[in-house]
Amino acid sequence: MWSPGRDAKLWTVQEHRRYTRVAATWPVTVRIGDRLLRLQTLNLSAHGVKVGLDAALPPVGTPAHLRLEPPDAPPVDVEAIVWRADDDGSAFFFVGTSHAASRSAVTSHAE
Repeated sequence: MWSPGRDAKLWTVQEHRRYTRVAATWPVTVRIGDRLLRLQTLNLSAHGVKVGLDAALPPVGTPAHLRLEPPDAPPVDVEAIVWRADDDGSAFFFVGTSHAASRSAVTSHAE
């Protein structure tokens, strides 16, 4: 059985994400084509959001419109694409011309 010697280095797992995520459980409406899903966010960042799902989403890269509903603030509409599908939900990456304004609105509500 291996055991660390006195000069062994301890390795820590580092977070490799570029942007900080904030845990947030906000209502969100996801519109993909003519499909409308009422869901909840799991976390968000300045560039995207992860939502819990009860149904499968279209493939990665599919465009979507999201309406985030932060507490005590007006809804925030963002254009996004399906970025990743995980066991606990799907991630969306914000895109489009309103990206800077959306990012500012989302992060100001998340702090």
